[in-house]
Amino acid sequence: MFKRTDPKPEVQPAHREYCYGCRRAKKNCLCDSIKPFATKMRFVILMHDKEAREQKTGTARLAKLCLTNAELLIGTDFTRDERVNALLRDPSYNPFVLYPGPKALNFKTLGKDSLPEGKTLLIFVIDGTWRLAKGLLRQSPNVSALPRLSFSRNYLSRFAFKRQPLPHCVSTIEAIYHLCNEAGEAGHENLKGQNEVLMDLLKKLVETQVHYTKVKGRKREENKKKK
Repeated sequence: MFKRTDPKPEVQPAHREYCYGCRRAKKNCLCDSIKPFATKMRFVILMHDKEAREQKTGTARLAKLCLTNAELLIGTDFTRDERVNALLRDPSYNPFVLYPGPKALNFKTLGKDSLPEGKTLLIFVIDGTWRLAKGLLRQSPNVSALPRLSFSRNYLSRFAFKRQPLPHCVSTIEAIYHLCNEAGEAGHENLKGQNEVLMDLLKKLVETQVHYTKVKGRKREENKKKK
């Protein structure tokens, strides 16, 4: 069972009403910019429940809204999660967890044995800070036991206002975007640029946050001058 973690729009002041779609304040709603697209891969985003409670600028929900072949689950321990285990038992899927590591594969190193014909790639994506992501994997041995999939090269995050622990670390929406690109380069996807909507949304998210940060900064300076 997952407890409700999303804000309740009805108890918020009028100027902080929330959109049921993107879960952002209505005045900053991004739903008009969301253009869903289908991937051959199936994505399952495992969002740490602390991330779901506390992170208002997270990108996992935006990514899910763009991916028609995806779902999002919230929790900390998926060991006995019925949905996760049903997917893992399904013989039509070939499961991986998107996570870096010395033994992680990528679309350049995946061999035929790793991609049996007729099976759909099932990609589990961990959403949370790196500390939370490590904890989630540690508590979910059914997921951590999966072969790891990563990128063939490093990418710099464009999530400008959120500090990443290492230069090559990226947000959830960027990770899915880059994986789709590399899958396309290897012939496993043919999205014809549809996944660019992911980066367009991230850009708008960053621009909104930077704007409010500047506004708050000006107000602080004004208050200092008044004192």
